[in-house]
Amino acid sequence: MMARPGPRTEDCGHRDALVRLTQAEAFVSVAGLVLTDTTDDANAGIAAALAVLGGIAASDAACCARLHRRARGQAHQEAAALVAQVSPGGDAMARDLQRLVDRKDDAHYGVHFVGIGEARKMVDWAKRLVAAARRAVEA
Repeated sequence: MMARPGPRTEDCGHRDALVRLTQAEAFVSVAGLVLTDTTDDANAGIAAALAVLGGIAASDAACCARLHRRARGQAHQEAAALVAQVSPGGDAMARDLQRLVDRKDDAHYGVHFVGIGEARKMVDWAKRLVAAARRAVEA
């Protein structure tokens, strides 16, 4: 029986962290704009999808800045476990990232719309992740 490989990661550094942080901020900024200009669930789903992308990018930024590696596997639980190792604040970041990736399929591929209330929560989680990632990158 072959041993199961560990989490797939990729080496990265401060420059990579800055790129991913810039991307995260852009995703979350646009998600917020979509939410302020929407009254229907179709556009709320777009904001939710952008929030997921922003949260993942923020997680990468924090991991690159503090751990010098980021998750590259298909299992988002591995990314949450990796960002939990970031100090300080990794546990809170992992919780917010896990909340976002738990809703990724609905936001990106689902046939049902993500409601405005749910999208607002997702954007808030992504904003927290971006703020924490900024602190990690700037420290």
